[in-house]
Amino acid sequence: MLLTSSLKDLLDILLVATLFYQGYMLLSGTRAVNVLRGVGVFVLAWGVSNFLQLAALNSLLGRIAPVGLFALVVVFQPELRAALEQIGRTRVRDVGASGAALQDISRAMERMAERKTGALIAIERRTPLGEYAATGVKLDAQISAPFIEALFARNAPLHDGGMIVQSGRVMAAACLFPLQASDGIYRRYGTRHRAAIGLSELTDAVVLVVSEERGSIRLATGGRLSADLTGAELRDRLRELVYE
Repeated sequence: MLLTSSLKDLLDILLVATLFYQGYMLLSGTRAVNVLRGVGVFVLAWGVSNFLQLAALNSLLGRIAPVGLFALVVVFQPELRAALEQIGRTRVRDVGASGAALQDISRAMERMAERKTGALIAIERRTPLGEYAATGVKLDAQISAPFIEALFARNAPLHDGGMIVQSGRVMAAACLFPLQASDGIYRRYGTRHRAAIGLSELTDAVVLVVSEERGSIRLATGGRLSADLTGAELRDRLRELVYE
């Protein structure tokens, strides 16, 4: 009986430790990490005040805690939503595009980069992008390099906003993506890049962007922006992230 109780205690400790570790990893790399450390300091101070029986400080911290918790939920709603969404993702990968479709996307990105035509393309993986597709124009069209180039051509009706690829087809264009916070590490980038980062923070989509000013190609995943990519590098990354 004693052994069983000890094993239960050990299992309980391991599960709690795993829960805290996974929670930290979900928030790692976001602005919520620094606040999480601040919360840790607050809890430590509260524990010390309880241990030393500092009545005034303990009462003050006890009154602040509920208000602070509510404020954290409001301020960090995007990060919490992204973390919960990541937990709920299915582990079975749905291939977002075939090898041929990825080749067409890469070819179109290269040509648009050469002409310095701005572009923003999100490739759906496990997280459904239907809510973002609903902000644009539904197409359900076959992927081809000329079609993508025509969509993003200057003065084309659908060149503003992002294009969404689902199951190897162009689901929608001129879609609105959530912008990365203006106080983030990528704040000096333009709207397209911040939209690519913002969508990749909230979903597991692979988001491609062509800079209108520099003619560079970049890729955003997990809230992070890659360095400039060549056409060959882009094809390799897409094959690795989407197809294989």
